[in-house]
Amino acid sequence: MTKVLLLCGALLGVVWGAATNQDPLESCQPDKLTVYKVVLHTFWSRETFPKHYPDWRPPASWSKVFGKSHDKSFILFRLGMKSSAGVKAFAETGRSDLMEGQSQGDGGVYDEFNAPPINIGVGRTEAEFFVDGNHSRVSLMSKIVPSPDWFIGIDSFDLCVNGNWLDSITIEVDPIDAGTDNGFTFTAPNWPTEPQGEAYRITAQYPAHPAGSFFYPYLKRLPPIATFQFIKVKEYELSEVFHHSEDDRKYDVLKMENLQVRNDATSRDNNDIQTAIEEERQEQEVHVRPKPKPRSRTSSYYTANNYYKQYTLSTPLSTSTSKFSSTDSNSLSNTIHPNEIPVTSPAVFPAVVPRGNKDAIMSSIADSYMSQKDQQPHKKYRKFKKTSRKYRPPRDCRVTDWSAWSLCSKSCGIGEMQRKREVVKHARRGGRLCPALIETKWCGSARSCNKEYFSW
Repeated sequence: MTKVLLLCGALLGVVWGAATNQDPLESCQPDKLTVYKVVLHTFWSRETFPKHYPDWRPPASWSKVFGKSHDKSFILFRLGMKSSAGVKAFAETGRSDLMEGQSQGDGGVYDEFNAPPINIGVGRTEAEFFVDGNHSRVSLMSKIVPSPDWFIGIDSFDLCVNGNWLDSITIEVDPIDAGTDNGFTFTAPNWPTEPQGEAYRITAQYPAHPAGSFFYPYLKRLPPIATFQFIKVKEYELSEVFHHSEDDRKYDVLKMENLQVRNDATSRDNNDIQTAIEEERQEQEVHVRPKPKPRSRTSSYYTANNYYKQYTLSTPLSTSTSKFSSTDSNSLSNTIHPNEIPVTSPAVFPAVVPRGNKDAIMSSIADSYMSQKDQQPHKKYRKFKKTSRKYRPPRDCRVTDWSAWSLCSKSCGIGEMQRKREVVKHARRGGRLCPALIETKWCGSARSCNKEYFSW
């Protein structure tokens, strides 16, 4: 029976976040690097913790997870000891900048990691970190939001047992008070503990104050509020150690001029490819684009009884061949009888009318009138086609991104914060109207008030 109680006590020490100072019989090999994934599951709901459950200002949530892998000389926090300035700032505000000062290898620290915050009471988040045989322990914590100085965490848990890395393990944790604030409720105002106390575990009966948000005297133990699960992901093993001295000239040397020539050759090849693509594109455009047909100019000649049309070539002839005799069978005549070539349309250019021929003049006037009448529908069509291209679709309203949130309107108590955005382009032609340009949310709490504020 005594052995069972001792085993339970050891397990509870891990669950409560107490120091795990056990020395394994055999440490893990120092030339192996192991990657672990830690998963935080939270169970803070109204059903399991109904007392003072925060719905707003802010609602029940969790800060980011801050952790480090280290050796046995490093301590992040420990029950029964005073919290450091970094732990105090993290437990009260969620800021980890004071704890991030130590770099890798400083004070026994091997790796530092963070997991994203959980914005609701029930959720999960995860992160990965490295350990090796000389730094096989892990410590981590996450602030309870809102709270005076409460958090959950694990202190110096050793992932190496008897020379082997744990494959997977899940640890239940309870709330911990950092011992830096006297508040009993989630939204208690800032009330520093002077002098600073020691970190301790919060239970259903301790602190024994009726106003305590975790005080449930009818329960033997608080329900699990969160668990940390550690899962081994990868193992790396040192395969070879290289011993190359500085003066060893057996390695390959690449001169800068050779590197420049290689880069220039690559650039030339790219330019040649681009030029070939451009030439092929232009050649395709030439084949696709229809060739313009030469337009023939016509002139009409009238006599008293006959009608003739003269076709003039689009390309002008040289002066030496511009005149031909109509009786020469081998010469080219530019006057053609209407019986040989049908007349398809009225003359484009004004007809040459013999002077003094009244019938020819009247006929020319009639042909000119009919030509203008036939061209009017084409002008209307072109006008309609031109106006149709002026149609513009509706334009929706465009706004900028939200600005940063303004400062809280009250430094003590509940106030408001605002953020704004501006209109870049207003809606046009029936487009979608602009959305809301101002957004407001609640901010502040009584925790930010000075002590004198409560002296009334």
